[in-house]
Amino acid sequence: MLIVIAMVMYINSQRSLVTFLKHLSLSVLVCLIFTMLLFQLTNGLLLRELASKFGVHLKPIEWVGLPYITTMGNYITPFSGGMLARATYLKYRHSFPFAKFVSTLGASYLIYFWISTIAGIADLAVLGAGSSIYWKLMAFFFIILVLVSALAMFPSIKLPWNNKLVIAINSSLEGWVIIRSDWLLLARLSIYTLFSILLNGISFWLGFSALLGTSPSFGIVFLISLLAGFTILIRITPGNFGISEAIVSLTSGILNIGAGIGLMAMLVIRAASLVPVFTLGPIFSFLLTKEIGKHR
Repeated sequence: MLIVIAMVMYINSQRSLVTFLKHLSLSVLVCLIFTMLLFQLTNGLLLRELASKFGVHLKPIEWVGLPYITTMGNYITPFSGGMLARATYLKYRHSFPFAKFVSTLGASYLIYFWISTIAGIADLAVLGAGSSIYWKLMAFFFIILVLVSALAMFPSIKLPWNNKLVIAINSSLEGWVIIRSDWLLLARLSIYTLFSILLNGISFWLGFSALLGTSPSFGIVFLISLLAGFTILIRITPGNFGISEAIVSLTSGILNIGAGIGLMAMLVIRAASLVPVFTLGPIFSFLLTKEIGKHR
């Protein structure tokens, strides 16, 4: 609530920002919504690949629908409540253990950050060292890349104790070892993740273009989208609302696009993402609830 009040107060003090909304067009909003649909579809493909590795073969209605239900749950509850809903569905419909779910979630995060940091380094290399922030961002991405690579290649260990928590941790670690040993699976996951990251970058570019009335540098906007992606580790508020806006506003100011424009662009992107999520999310919730009923 405090975050919402702070944003409202900021926009109220910068009323000129509202005038940027006059550049919004229906065609741009439709493109944004279509991009969000592709983004959710890509997340579904990632889920399908990871689940298949552990012998869970999801129907199209499941791997297409679960990302919408997950995102809708995340918007309704804090601390990624949608992920709990996904894990619960897989547990009761496919007998997929929570520990294995944690390992697939951890794997998807590791791959996401690995691809994101490589994309960030490549983006900065293309943009060139034109500002003082260049080397700081390059160092940031490089450090994250090294840390993620070290975690991904960490030798397989097994904790010696015998209680429920340790058993769950060991199961999660074993799951990651199974995933990382399959190079073809990692290649497919990396391709889907890269496509997802590019779609997110395109949605940001559309959001900024819609407000500015002109096409900003895709490289700069893509960099903002990559930095905003790191907020997935801070799932405190429902839908990460306020956290993402703060990061996008801050990075937009640092990269000379404008903090206010960044805030408004993020709000436009979020509004466009809500349309498919709260249209298809309830429908898939109903259909997949029936799936659990039929299974029982």
